[in-house]
Amino acid sequence: MAVAKALRFVPLVRTFIIIFISTAITHGHAASITPRKVYLVFLDSQIIPSNKPAHLDLLKTVLQDIKPEESLVYDFRYTSGFAAKLSETEAKHLASIKGVVLVFPNQVYHLDRP
Repeated sequence: MAVAKALRFVPLVRTFIIIFISTAITHGHAASITPRKVYLVFLDSQIIPSNKPAHLDLLKTVLQDIKPEESLVYDFRYTSGFAAKLSETEAKHLASIKGVVLVFPNQVYHLDRP
C-alpha cells in the first residue's frame, strides 16, 4: 500500500526534474547571449572593398559569440557599407578599424507618430 502511494508521485517528480533542467539550460544559455541591435556601417571603399566577403571578414574580426553570417543584415548596393547586428562593444571596436568611416545605430522613424 505504501509503495502504491509513493508511485503516484513519480510522474510529478519526473515533470519537476524536466522543468528544472530545461530552465537551467535556458537561463545559462540566455546569460551568454550579448544584446544586439542593428548598426549602419559606412566604409572607405579605397581601403575596404565594398563586397559581401569583405564585410563578413570585417565582422569576423569584431564579433564575439555569433557568426558573421548571422550578424550581417544588409549589404548596401550604391554606397560602401552594410547593416549588421552588433553589441555596443562590437560597434565601438568596429568604428576604430582603419577604413571604417562611420558606425551608428539604426533608427526607425514612424510618420504617423509625433
